[in-house]
Amino acid sequence: MKPRLKSAALIGVCASLMAPGARASDPHWDGSESFSQRDTKTESAQETIQSPADQAQNPPGQEKKHLSLWRSWLRMGEHAQATQPDWLSPLATTSGRLKQEFRFDTFDQPSANGNRTYQLGGSKGLEFITSPRTQLLLGVPTYTVVSPNGPLAGFGDLPLQLKFRIASAERSEGNYMLTFILAATAPTGSHRYGAGDAVLTPTLAAGKGWGRIDVQSTLGLNLPAGSTAKLGRQLQWNTAFQYQAAWKLWPELEVNSTFFKTGPHAGGKQVFLTPGLGFGRMRIGGRFRFSSAAGMQIAATAFHTYNHRWIFSERFSF
Repeated sequence: MKPRLKSAALIGVCASLMAPGARASDPHWDGSESFSQRDTKTESAQETIQSPADQAQNPPGQEKKHLSLWRSWLRMGEHAQATQPDWLSPLATTSGRLKQEFRFDTFDQPSANGNRTYQLGGSKGLEFITSPRTQLLLGVPTYTVVSPNGPLAGFGDLPLQLKFRIASAERSEGNYMLTFILAATAPTGSHRYGAGDAVLTPTLAAGKGWGRIDVQSTLGLNLPAGSTAKLGRQLQWNTAFQYQAAWKLWPELEVNSTFFKTGPHAGGKQVFLTPGLGFGRMRIGGRFRFSSAAGMQIAATAFHTYNHRWIFSERFSF
């Protein structure tokens, strides 16, 4: 073999022997990565590539943006609830607390001719916080059934409500609250069970707690937009006394008063005493919690539009 050919062959052999060592010393190469791992990375990269049509339907970052807004709203709601008392909502007295929950009440009331009147919904519904100081209620129209020999069942008016929290403090910071509430009913109900006109009810709600005891009170005025002679104006004053007992139990006693200023019962006053027992809040999964309450309204004055009725309440908070 000629010297030049021998030299070229020797150089080629040396280069082939040095190549693996040079690749292993390359700081950008990880010798521990197998071919299967590299193939998996390649497949993942290919899966992330979307067609132009898919990109048009799902713009990059849109899903993350929606998720971020949802989480921000939930965090805002959690903060709003953490900066106020943690009392359970009373049966008949409207709570001034800002809440994220769905509530459904049922009334069971004796009526004429041996019938019973059942009201499903109780002018409650979905409550959700819209800002650190405000909450909205989108209510469920009450469905009334008179059984067994009453008139046809039907829906009542649509309840709506806005809460504006003026001041509040959690248990360790004073345990109090002061809230302005503007409730309204839209005349969507049937002729038998609806008011026929919208009704506004501005209300001031206040509460104070001392350890396991709290007192919550509301003062409001019903203002119908029309048919005042028929519907009248009523001043409503409700006060609830609660005690936080063991086993998530909340025994309470409410005083529910109505003063009829105008209308068919002008000058009349009715007062109900409402003993009740609440339970909650019990975690049922994730951020969802369940609470409930039951009690009976009992007429305490000679004049009353009904004698007594049971109230059952279920709440799912989030």
